[in-house]
Amino acid sequence: MEWYRLRIIGLKDSIIAKLMLHFEKYNDIFLLDKELLKLYFKFDDETISLIYQSKKTNLEKELTFFKEKNINIISLKDKNYPINLKNISHPPLFLYYKGDISIANEKTIGIVGTRRPTTYGKRVCEKITTDLVKSQVTIVSGLALGIDAISHKTTLENNGKTIAVVGSGLDIIYPRENKRYWEEIGEKGLLISEFPLGTEPLSYNFPMRNRIIVGLSKGIVVVESKEKGGSLITASLALEEGRDVFAIPGDIYSPVSTGTNNLIKNSEAKLITSSEDILKEFNWPIKESNKINLNLSEDELKIYNILEKEKSLDELIIITGIKAKILLAILMEMEINGYILSISGGKYIRKIK
Repeated sequence: MEWYRLRIIGLKDSIIAKLMLHFEKYNDIFLLDKELLKLYFKFDDETISLIYQSKKTNLEKELTFFKEKNINIISLKDKNYPINLKNISHPPLFLYYKGDISIANEKTIGIVGTRRPTTYGKRVCEKITTDLVKSQVTIVSGLALGIDAISHKTTLENNGKTIAVVGSGLDIIYPRENKRYWEEIGEKGLLISEFPLGTEPLSYNFPMRNRIIVGLSKGIVVVESKEKGGSLITASLALEEGRDVFAIPGDIYSPVSTGTNNLIKNSEAKLITSSEDILKEFNWPIKESNKINLNLSEDELKIYNILEKEKSLDELIIITGIKAKILLAILMEMEINGYILSISGGKYIRKIK
């Protein structure tokens, strides 16, 4: 972790990157004297002075400070640095993280999308995430509201592995609504940032954050996105880095499907309708989903089968012939037991498991 001395002393990342590129170890820098360093790298006197001052920094004190906060640091030169991330065009020089860094080198898929998903988007995200987790895939996302949070939440609920890449320092939880997932991922998965402690979640941090999501992922799934949604930035970065991009087709009249449909239409993303499409693309083993054991009465089973597509209460009354008062009681019981969902517009739909 000797390289971190250069960050402590306040050297610019561009200068640290040059040194990392040319020297295998931090101490190798000082095999050249000051004049040779200045001549070879075209550094000014102030930069040379800072480089030499870095040897005197109290690295142990700094690392102890992070350890007390349960935060780890890893440099680009570390053998445990995520392999896929190391191979992007501009990998972070240092990563701050909580959790198990080794899961970044397993089968990984990034899932991104709008902060305001439709019921359709939520259900599709839950289904694809669940099935990927069952096939031992690690889910990568950005811990934003909406699709990001759904993918993390679903992974945790299925005892899977997930990586959250955030756009602030690890001591500034953002958004606050995701505090629970932030803490749980730090304990059970991997919470990661390239930003030093104290860094606020400024808007320009997130495109930088997105490149890390791409770098950690074998492929990127875009669930729902507006025509100019932030998820399209991630998709564009993925294409630049040679990653596969997958998109969920959506309603042509839905604003949050415009971006995903355009990705497919412009041949920038592969259309997928299930996790199997992704698993087959990478020749990853597919674990069959367990069949649902439906402990339902005759009327409940009838309703469950009808709700493959969303229906209103009036439609259900007409189709089933069950009186409204009785039907409402059945629907409430089925929702409590996790078989169906009530959605906007006073409609119901089968819950995908």
